[in-house]
Amino acid sequence: MLSSVALGVILSGGSVIDLDATLFVQLGIFFTAFFILKGLVFKPVMKVFDAREQATAGAKEDAKRLEDEVEKQRAHFEGELRRVRGAAGEDREKLRLEAQKLARELTEKARSETNATQKTAKDKLDREAAEVRERMLREVPALAKQIASKLLGRSVL
Repeated sequence: MLSSVALGVILSGGSVIDLDATLFVQLGIFFTAFFILKGLVFKPVMKVFDAREQATAGAKEDAKRLEDEVEKQRAHFEGELRRVRGAAGEDREKLRLEAQKLARELTEKARSETNATQKTAKDKLDREAAEVRERMLREVPALAKQIASKLLGRSVL
């Protein structure tokens, strides 16, 4: 698949590249184009690549710094949260103890009031019972006479 010219040159034993004065002209064109492109294309492109790398590295450093700062703040907030929870637990325990104390006091007050009311009622009932007994004892002789009179069918003195 080689072209017939290239095949002919190879078979004839000649060189594919001729070294003559055009080689130096081509080299001059190459280096001139290289230095022009280096100043106009390669350096600006390399500056863009370097700026992008610096921006990326800077962004990575900023992200790392922000992550460290967030971690410190999170640790601080967790510590504060533990402290607040502990204080709330202490307050809750104190309020629970106060509520128990108040419940005991109210129970004792109710018990003493109940005992006083019960004692008053018992005293009243005892007085009323004594009055009823006295009245009954006074009425016993009259009742006995009535019963005896009815049983005997005559009046008993």
